[in-house]
Amino acid sequence: MISVIVIGKNEGERLSACLRSVQDALGVLAHEVLYVDSCSTDNSIERAHELGARCYLLAEPRTTAGLGRFVGAKEARGEYLLFLDGDMLLCPGFSERAMMAMASGGYDGVCGIREDLYLCDGQVVSRNANYFGCTRERIAPEFGGALFISAEALSCCGGWSADTVACEEAELYARLKDAGCRIVEIPVPMITHVDGVRNQRGIWGVIFSRRRLGEGQAFRCALARGKARAYVRHERAKFALYALDWLCVLLLFAGIFGLLACCLIQSMQMGLLLSRGRVRAFVSQKLFFFAFPLGLCTYRVRSRAYAAV
Repeated sequence: MISVIVIGKNEGERLSACLRSVQDALGVLAHEVLYVDSCSTDNSIERAHELGARCYLLAEPRTTAGLGRFVGAKEARGEYLLFLDGDMLLCPGFSERAMMAMASGGYDGVCGIREDLYLCDGQVVSRNANYFGCTRERIAPEFGGALFISAEALSCCGGWSADTVACEEAELYARLKDAGCRIVEIPVPMITHVDGVRNQRGIWGVIFSRRRLGEGQAFRCALARGKARAYVRHERAKFALYALDWLCVLLLFAGIFGLLACCLIQSMQMGLLLSRGRVRAFVSQKLFFFAFPLGLCTYRVRSRAYAAV
């Protein structure tokens, strides 16, 4: 049986569309649907009940996506777990292809093509037809919130971390790889992710976004589980550049030659990333340098309490 675990907060009609897409996509396949609510103030729970989901309400007022998935996995009864966010639409045929891939290739989990639609006033203003650039079957370099995985594999690595506001997927993937699990990416449509166009947040909003804080918090989660080394291996490129940035800081105290060496290192970093067309990656790395320590400091353990509703 497939346990579909949907998390959400104040998704409204998007949640109803998500749950209807699950019904349409899975059809006669044996499945159950669980909805974990992050203290919504709208009628999300009522919508989920109307569409046949078992519903759970988190007690933690400042919830995380990982906490919702942790609770959903704990209550799931299926041997396969399919994780979705409340603003995602499941594509027909993906689950069947995912189980076939797992059976034929001995994989522990599967992800597929993710399409992103960006809305403004209800109209699609932009789209990304293949967010992760999946064009062939391969071991997934990463995955997002949509994941099809065996319950056994998730359990053997310790499950979702509940305590980081973002980057919980990377932290989980590091532990999965450390446990010898393999997640495959297949060129089959998996989900359509519907998102609103983000408002201009200003420089401080960009630097200290939830994702920036999550990068440091994810490391603290890995450290608490004794998997910090596995997490650094998974994010080795990012941490290698982080170490170089700290080297540059030290070189600034070494006089003119240190300053020249610092400029050379930063120029090489920029040249490498620009040559690969990754301008945003260079900016992101600099933001990581400043926000990572703040993420380490803001980490806290969330309450695991919840109730069936």
